[in-house]
Amino acid sequence: METETERLAKIVDSSGFPLQIRIEHLVNSTSSSHGWKVRYKEHPWRNIDTGSSGFIDLVLIDKHSTSSMVIECKRKQDSDWIFLLPSKELENRRRARVWITKSKSPTGDAFDWADISTEPSTPESEFCAVLGHDNRSRPMIERIAADVIESTEALAYEENNLTLDFNYMIYFNIVITTAKLWLCNFDPEDISTDTGIIEENKTNFKNVSYLRFRKSLSTKPVDKLNLAEKNYSNLIKAKENTVFVVNSGKFVEFLNNINIDDSSLKNF
Repeated sequence: METETERLAKIVDSSGFPLQIRIEHLVNSTSSSHGWKVRYKEHPWRNIDTGSSGFIDLVLIDKHSTSSMVIECKRKQDSDWIFLLPSKELENRRRARVWITKSKSPTGDAFDWADISTEPSTPESEFCAVLGHDNRSRPMIERIAADVIESTEALAYEENNLTLDFNYMIYFNIVITTAKLWLCNFDPEDISTDTGIIEENKTNFKNVSYLRFRKSLSTKPVDKLNLAEKNYSNLIKAKENTVFVVNSGKFVEFLNNINIDDSSLKNF
């Protein structure tokens, strides 16, 4: 029979807060090796464009005070997140779409999402399969990623109204999870048009520590997007975002490896 302590412990664990607390402690206790530290925790946000609101689990700041990570922690017990790569070969990407603030005003040099080059280079996927997902609803990873993106925008606007001592600030979208992360690559030619199933023994699976999830996740109307020209290609690009998905056991490794290519910032 389950004891009272065991019953209460399950409630605490299911809340997800222990993982968030552990990540906070881990970042601060290893800060000397990677230079990142916790700036905010349980930080309230409200997106002025969408009206959405919530709490950011953790916001990290780097040692130069020029880069932030907006983090959502997700505890998924005995879970596998499988990211699909419809390609014969696994390819790593260095680009990432991040928020850049390079002025004190939204009308200044930069105050929007933009592509930069950053390490670590990782595979990039726009599809994620999770056991038990309801196909009639929006995929779980997309809901999580979209919330992180909205909260990042809200934080950027909030901090832009402060008197800050930086020339620019880069905001990364991060999801940390206890789920195992897998890549599944295959040739699209090997998908049966009759069944919609990949042919047997035509899939390759690889366990990874972190990767880029990139997809058109923004729900903003066209008049709220910063488009150089109002055409289809610019619309697609403006709605795309990059979210780094990181296994919780490898987050310190990720912090030690992340590095921005300064040359990619010259246009901002």
